[in-house]
Amino acid sequence: MSKKQLMPKNRAGRILVGLVAILALASLSGLAFAGGGDVYIPELGISVPADKADAVRHSIPRAGAESSERAPVPTDQPDRIPAKLLGADVPVPISPTILRTTNGWLVSDGATLVAVYAGAAGDDPTQGRLVIVRQNLRAGIQTQDVVNTGNTGALTIVDAPLGAGVETAAQRGAVGLRGAHGAVRMLHLATDRVDTP
Repeated sequence: MSKKQLMPKNRAGRILVGLVAILALASLSGLAFAGGGDVYIPELGISVPADKADAVRHSIPRAGAESSERAPVPTDQPDRIPAKLLGADVPVPISPTILRTTNGWLVSDGATLVAVYAGAAGDDPTQGRLVIVRQNLRAGIQTQDVVNTGNTGALTIVDAPLGAGVETAAQRGAVGLRGAHGAVRMLHLATDRVDTP
């Protein structure tokens, strides 16, 4: 059996075969890098699919330097919210897995806000539960305190400070509660403790 030689014997033939091989590899690697319609993004040094190029360019920060100065403090006084009861139709910022809400109460003096949401534990309707949300509007801080009242059933707020003029004092006042089976309780906002009046 005779073997065929793939490489030409003369020097010119070998050079020609080498050039064809190099051109073929360059062409294949160019197609691989181009990815069939990719767009080069110089800020990132990469190519992305053409249909994603606009979104990628949009996400790149502009060349302007960020300010090192603090944002100015608002000059106007934030809005006060007179103390009021919230019905069952008002959206509640508490997960139903934590609280099945019956009603709520809200007050703000423009600097701080207190909201009390009453109801039952999300996983047990026989257990009364309150969630007290406090916000420091100037500092941008919010806290949430969950208070359980035991086997009272779902709680409802039945007595609380109401109206304008109590926006600050009411935040440390008392809120009257009634359980599903008639149990009466009092929430003291100064301590977040519930007791029997």
